[in-house]
Amino acid sequence: MAKRKRGTSKKSAGKLVRATFRDTVTDAATPGKIHLVVKNLLLFAVLFVVSIIIASVSGNEIIDQLFYILAILTAFVAVAFLIILLTFWFMRAMKK
Repeated sequence: MAKRKRGTSKKSAGKLVRATFRDTVTDAATPGKIHLVVKNLLLFAVLFVVSIIIASVSGNEIIDQLFYILAILTAFVAVAFLIILLTFWFMRAMKK
């Protein structure tokens, strides 16, 4: 036997969705999360620079290629954290 739906009217359901969205936007960009993103961004930026320096200094071609691949990966992750940081800043600006 099918269960009956216990629903609210469409008007109140729309207000519930909008209130939930606003709560999500205000909770998403907390200072703790922004601090964590900045810390990870700096970590991967430093790893990128270190891997580029080691790749340019090393004399072995295999190690040279390994550190260039590591530099590409850390740069990709650093750019991802930069995008997240810009998104958080944009969300905080829209909240005010």
